[in-house]
Amino acid sequence: MGKTVDIGEVIEAQGKSAFGLMIFLIGCLVMLVDGYDNQALNYAQPAIIKDFAIAPEKMAPVIAISIIGWMLGSVGFSMIGDRIGRRNAMLIAVFFFGALTLCIPLARDLIGLASLRFLAALGIGGAIPMAVALVSDYSKSKRRGLKIATLYLGYTFGSSGGGFLAADLTPAYGWRAIFIVGGVAAIAVGAMLIAILPESARYLVLKDGSEPRILELVRKLKPTIALSDETRFVISEPAEKGLPVKSLFTEGRAAMTIFLWIALGFSFVTHFYLSAWMTTLFSSYSGEMTIEQAQRTAAWFQMGAAYGFIMGWLLDKRGIPAVTLAMLLGAIPVAALGFVDAGIAVTMVLSALSGILVLGGAPGLNAISGIVYPTSVRCTGAGAAFAAARVGAVIGPLIAGALIGAHMPLNVIFVVGALPMLAAAAMTFLLDRSMTPAAQREIGTRTAAAE
Repeated sequence: MGKTVDIGEVIEAQGKSAFGLMIFLIGCLVMLVDGYDNQALNYAQPAIIKDFAIAPEKMAPVIAISIIGWMLGSVGFSMIGDRIGRRNAMLIAVFFFGALTLCIPLARDLIGLASLRFLAALGIGGAIPMAVALVSDYSKSKRRGLKIATLYLGYTFGSSGGGFLAADLTPAYGWRAIFIVGGVAAIAVGAMLIAILPESARYLVLKDGSEPRILELVRKLKPTIALSDETRFVISEPAEKGLPVKSLFTEGRAAMTIFLWIALGFSFVTHFYLSAWMTTLFSSYSGEMTIEQAQRTAAWFQMGAAYGFIMGWLLDKRGIPAVTLAMLLGAIPVAALGFVDAGIAVTMVLSALSGILVLGGAPGLNAISGIVYPTSVRCTGAGAAFAAARVGAVIGPLIAGALIGAHMPLNVIFVVGALPMLAAAAMTFLLDRSMTPAAQREIGTRTAAAE
């Protein structure tokens, strides 16, 4: 081969390798501890309410400020990742949220709890876009959607497994043990990443195509490749100039970006409406379950996200319309949760179905955000989309908290929670119609924008 090589062509020509698998598993591991620590507050919430002797709706501001921290972290760490690299930004984020989560048990009132959780959420929000960008940078274009969506299995196992673990930890050790486990696990993962986490080859090429680390990474990614030590790597896409966020609205990307943000925002209204309050709704509010039963029911909801890999596969095969359909169908089991009174088992089944469509459909939208933007702003694109989704994540729990404070019946609460999924479906339909030609080539679908 010649002395100038396109890194994109190398990545597209890669076969199966231990290095490629390692990158994917690293991403899953980061998502796992992130998912656990993100949902820890929701699982601990009923016990905190009891311990602090407060009304359930008093937790709404704590939930809201946590999500705001998550939103700010998504944008902040994403821009950092496009400046100092995926590796460095990911390490900072993981150690940051691990250390702050470990401090949450020190809280003795709502102000202390909210402050520590806000700081921890900055790192929690920053780790996900780093993992998405890194896996996306090393993935073939025709499998990128599936890989990113499957990556969310790590988050699912962390968030749902946390519920089952919390059900055992809470009665034996109290709610503080939930955060201690999460903080220690995150710090342990961060320590391991120092030794094994690689930088994105695409990112390094954008910075300096003659950087020696690139050749080392390429040889690990494709062991059979024959390249000299003098090889210089290039990338076919140009580096974006100026403020990274501005690039999300240039080159015809404005409509695509706006519809993506709004679709994610609406889907996250329902996501966090349920994630933040389901445990409390079925225990403290309605009194239909014990705290441990409600924690397991909420865990089944989170487990539904495990089906996100199917959405990634459908995204690669059928395009954005598959995501639109999932958003549309997601409203049905959510609304049904408020009308079915047939025992705990049926409620858990409906909770799992809601998770499959609400959480399992969301990775399709998240995958889109990690695919359609150029390498130079991919972290920023993914992070900004996550931040936009967090606006919905803030609104959802506040609406639910207001309805709980007004003592609305469960059927009203769950019907209201289902409505944003219909809006998300409409926005996803418009997103499909607004994709730029470059984005269409990346995502492998054909819509009116590409005709």
